Amino acid sequence: MTLAKDDNYKFCEYFPFYQILEASYLTQRESEKFKEKCTLIENDYEGILNKSKDICANFKYMATPFFNVTESNDSEHVNGFSFLNFWLNYQLMNIQKSTVTPQQFYSNLKSKDSDFDSEKKLINEIHVIEEKHLKNMGMLYNLYKNYNGIYNIIKDSTESEKDCLVYIGECTRIFEEANSNCLPDDINFCRALETFKEKYEYILKESGHKKCKLDKELPLIPYPESSRRETEMGDDFYMLLGSDTELDQGIRYNIRNIIVVMFTLISLFLIFLVLYKATPFGIYFRSQIKRMKKKWGNIDYYDKRKSGLQNTEYHILKEKSNELRIQYYNGDNS
Repeated sequence: MTLAKDDNYKFCEYFPFYQILEASYLTQRESEKFKEKCTLIENDYEGILNKSKDICANFKYMATPFFNVTESNDSEHVNGFSFLNFWLNYQLMNIQKSTVTPQQFYSNLKSKDSDFDSEKKLINEIHVIEEKHLKNMGMLYNLYKNYNGIYNIIKDSTESEKDCLVYIGECTRIFEEANSNCLPDDINFCRALETFKEKYEYILKESGHKKCKLDKELPLIPYPESSRRETEMGDDFYMLLGSDTELDQGIRYNIRNIIVVMFTLISLFLIFLVLYKATPFGIYFRSQIKRMKKKWGNIDYYDKRKSGLQNTEYHILKEKSNELRIQYYNGDNS
């Protein structure tokens, strides 16, 4: 069995989305259509691979939306084939005494159903994941399964609040076990754990839920580069219920608005600065400012003169008199 080292954990961030897709298989009427074409493969693995028909049908069902995407920058779609490879490895690993490799299963599936993956998009994506990494990915898979359970309770008030404590307890237990595998030679796994820790703690802190709340933070073993890594709560943060959750959409919307406003203000300031310093507009604008300053200076001078005249003492001319009384100052000549 040829092992292909696969320490890329990036797709694990989107387990919440993939798990919803996986769970929807059981509620879709179309699942029977996939099962029909997997009957033949069940005969090949009788006594060797239990539930081969269900694995085949579920695998086909989850792969279909990724085949239908022509071009997409959405991270959950870009990493979809990596998830399918993990999922098939994970299912076969959990079957006792199974000697069937992912490549063998995929090839057999293709031979029984030529319409599946007709463009052969998966042919170079399916391989055996190294046991160490597969185990780590499995722990992340179960962490996000409990994370989804917590999210559903926070969002739906009809869910049992007691289950939230169970999910939190499981997250703590699995994370502590996974944390012991965070080693200097496996930084990608450490990063994946830190990403989960951030999402998990954020949703519990911000939910305001009475029962689903963060009692203590998850302990993460320090690893190289961890001090430089900042919280990633951008475009790829909560991939639930499609490409966005309501919470994720709000965070992303606010961040984008702030960035757009800041960029716009800075751009306008720079444009104005260039126009003011290096164009005829700037010369005209500066001359207008000087003109206005001069005008306001004249007005101020006039107001002061007027005020001085109004405060000067004067005597009213007597009627029918030619006498004019003039204010004067009498100084002593001593």
